Amino acid sequence: MEPFDSSAPRPLVYIPSIPIFDPLEFDRSLPSSQYTLIKTDDLRMMYKEIGRVQAYLHNLIHHGDAAQLLAIDDSKEAKPAAAAVECIPPEILSMIFEQLLPTQDNDLTPIQIPELKEILLPGQICKSWREAAIATPALWSSLQFNFNNPKNIVERMVHMATTCIARAKNYPLFISYKTWYTDLTRYRPVIAVLFAHSNQWHNLFIDSTGSAHEELWGAKGRLSMLYKLKVDYGQIKEWGSFDTFLTLPNLRILDLCNYGFQPWYEIGQFPSLPWRQLQQIAFVGQARDALELLRMSPSLQVFKVSLVGHSERLHHVHHAFLRELSVEGLPSDSDAIDLFGEVTLPALVSLSYAGEAFPRDAITSFVQRSKIEQSLHTFCLTLHKRRDTPLIPSSDISDCLERMPCLSQLSLHDLSNRYTDTGPFHSGDISSICELLRPRSILPKLKRFSITGPPQMSCIYLALMVGSRWRHAAGGLMRIQSVEINYSRPCAHAK
Repeated sequence: MEPFDSSAPRPLVYIPSIPIFDPLEFDRSLPSSQYTLIKTDDLRMMYKEIGRVQAYLHNLIHHGDAAQLLAIDDSKEAKPAAAAVECIPPEILSMIFEQLLPTQDNDLTPIQIPELKEILLPGQICKSWREAAIATPALWSSLQFNFNNPKNIVERMVHMATTCIARAKNYPLFISYKTWYTDLTRYRPVIAVLFAHSNQWHNLFIDSTGSAHEELWGAKGRLSMLYKLKVDYGQIKEWGSFDTFLTLPNLRILDLCNYGFQPWYEIGQFPSLPWRQLQQIAFVGQARDALELLRMSPSLQVFKVSLVGHSERLHHVHHAFLRELSVEGLPSDSDAIDLFGEVTLPALVSLSYAGEAFPRDAITSFVQRSKIEQSLHTFCLTLHKRRDTPLIPSSDISDCLERMPCLSQLSLHDLSNRYTDTGPFHSGDISSICELLRPRSILPKLKRFSITGPPQMSCIYLALMVGSRWRHAAGGLMRIQSVEINYSRPCAHAK
């Protein structure tokens, strides 16, 4: 399921627009600034070469030596082009280089650490590019260490960590390390370099087993900037005494997992974390643990839970401030149904559900119990395909949507043909819901609509529904502003 505010996949190397001037308007003089020294003719050549360099970097990553044909030619004929590239101001180069980095959003988006080979690419173009890259702290702020590879040489890793941190200067650091080994003694020189700058850690992703986490005890009380943490407590032995993350004044986002191990509620102990200050949590585990995390986190605004395993004797939770809830019920939807039955969220404005079947009654009862019929503005539904997918009428979904009349954003994702609606244009897919949305005043405030179906999905009812709400919405319906249609793979529909 794609959230409404997610950006489309972007190329690996993206050249941003330059706010200082419009490169297409070459017939006017540039504004008075230090950049007026650049000639108009050079601008044309500069943007041409930026396109060449973009293609070169992209192909160098994906095709290796085969991309050398795209390299900048240093021959006599190419000298003017090379000169134009070297005229790009360092500040603009830094803006370009930062686009190599994955976006580190302050939300539950998975932490992404770029490969070092991508970071080193700009330095292969020319001297001025290398100097600009070295002077761009954001390029060097993401560090990833794999302590599983026996080919890794500790001295080389120490040098890499030292160099990257020095070039990052005071920029917040994004740290990721993973290991299958329980003893990290040989890697302590690397860890020591990281700990020396632990006051700059902003994002931390730990994927370790056994007692490897003990190496982090030295960081206790030194992670004052840590804002986002991802850790699998199910892999940590004796985590009950592990309190390194108990005092983190700036921690707001937590991604944790307890899958395949004893539930925390059974042993009566939860990880030592500053629960009361957390604002966003992603959790993989059992429903009873999830409800307890919700209870312990009164400041929580976003909760994303993937339910695995079965819980009994759930206790009801009323949370006054949670605004966004995302529930995934796998491999069974029964635990999701139980969770919806034991929670009341009066401040909720966004609800997402993913599972193999649609729990209509559970979601409807939850919405009514929380009294959010008039305040819920976003609903995302993802139904997973399975071999014995149960057949349902699309009215099961539309009846639930009638309980959410103030929705402005709706996303539907279903790759199966489970719908029993009959008619000349029905093909059994998720687009059947569009027929029910068209003639009736369901969702009168709908502005943004997203639908994902199989390649054979019929678009007839979708087109009729959009047409009735696009230009001249009647009957008090709000004009729809955007429609997004997705397919799981290439299809034969007209663009």
